Amino acid sequence: MNISLIDKIRTIINPQTYRGEKSYIDNILIEYKNKRPNYEEFRSASHKAIEALLKEQGYKYQILSRTKTPERLKEKLIRKKEAGIQYNSLDDIEDLVGLRIIFYTEHDKEKFIKKIKSEMSGLLKVEEIEKDNGYQATHIIMSFGPKRIKLSEYKHFNNLKSEIQITSILHHAWAEIEHDLIYKDINGLKNRDPEKFEIMKHRMTQLMERYIKKAALELEDIINEDVE
Repeated sequence: MNISLIDKIRTIINPQTYRGEKSYIDNILIEYKNKRPNYEEFRSASHKAIEALLKEQGYKYQILSRTKTPERLKEKLIRKKEAGIQYNSLDDIEDLVGLRIIFYTEHDKEKFIKKIKSEMSGLLKVEEIEKDNGYQATHIIMSFGPKRIKLSEYKHFNNLKSEIQITSILHHAWAEIEHDLIYKDINGLKNRDPEKFEIMKHRMTQLMERYIKKAALELEDIINEDVE
C-alpha cells in the first residue's frame, strides 16, 4: 500500500489517525482471536439458556449454534468495508455468536418469540427479515441481563451479544440451499458464466414463490388440523 506524504505526516504527529484497511481488519482479528475462547463459552451458555426455554414449553424444534471463525470474520469485514461499512470495535459486531432455532410451524415460532421477549432481561433487539431471495426469519440480538451477569460464572459475558435466527423448517432448508448456491456460489458459476448465474438466481426466486411458500402454508394447516 502506498502512503501519501500527508498520511506519513499524520502518522508522525498522531499514529492513531492513520489506519489503512489492512491494519483495521488485522487489529479486529487479533482482538477476536484473543477473546474467542470467551465467545465460545458465551455461545455454550446462550445455547443452554435458550434450549431451557424451548424444553420448558415442549416445542418441536432444532437448535444450532456456532462461534464465528476468524476466517469468516475476515470475509465479513472485507465485504462490509467494500460496502462502505466499517466497525469501530469488536463490540460493534453482533453476530460473532450465532444461534438458529428451527420450528415445525410459524405458530410455534411466533409463540416462542413472545416467550423470549418476556423472559430475557438483557439487550433484546428484534427484527423481521424477509429478503428478495426468499429468506424469511426473525433475528434477535440478545445479551444476558444484569441479574445473570452478577453471577460469578457469567461476569465475563458482560457486553457480549448473540444473534438468534428463528425460522420454520422449510424456510431453513431453503436458506441453506440458497446460501450455498447463490451467496457462497460454491460452484463458481458467477465468475465462469455470469449470465447463467443470473438465470439461476431468477429460477430460484420463482421456485420459492411458486412452491416453498405454498408448501410452508400447507404444512402449517396440516399440523394445526392434527393438533385440533
